[in-house]
Amino acid sequence: MWYLATNEINVFHYGEISDNAIVTTGQPILLYFETEQALIDKLLEYGHKYVAPSSEQSYPPEPEEN
Repeated sequence: MWYLATNEINVFHYGEISDNAIVTTGQPILLYFETEQALIDKLLEYGHKYVAPSSEQSYPPEPEEN
């Protein structure tokens, strides 16, 4: 399970949690997702880039420099 805590402007806290976890936040919106892809899709709707917590990889990927 994945979560997103956001103010829909400039704060986007997200990550993976266990099914029984409780998330508390000071943000006005707290969303839960069954899949990582659903979280990524929501972040992209906000125009926010997803950075995988463990790999530092972003989605969509950054263009490579020549």
